[in-house]
Amino acid sequence: MRSAKEATNFPYSMSTVCYFEVDKNDHVSQVYHKNKSDRPKLLEAYHRVINKTTTLHAVWPGNWSSDLFIIDDLDAFAKAFNFI
Repeated sequence: MRSAKEATNFPYSMSTVCYFEVDKNDHVSQVYHKNKSDRPKLLEAYHRVINKTTTLHAVWPGNWSSDLFIIDDLDAFAKAFNFI
């Protein structure tokens, strides 16, 4: 798993990036991000991550493979979706 903070120009708002949360019991749930109407769901996920009840991860698909990232730069994530 890679770090979004260490990636150069992670594409937080790219529509092909798939976000998902993992809670403290290792339950996984997808956070849909297809268009701007998904902003409330992303904001809810952001608050859960800030409150440390979940961690946020993303899959960034490429041409030949997809990479898994932990979203560990919450400021950059929030700025990409205009939460702050």
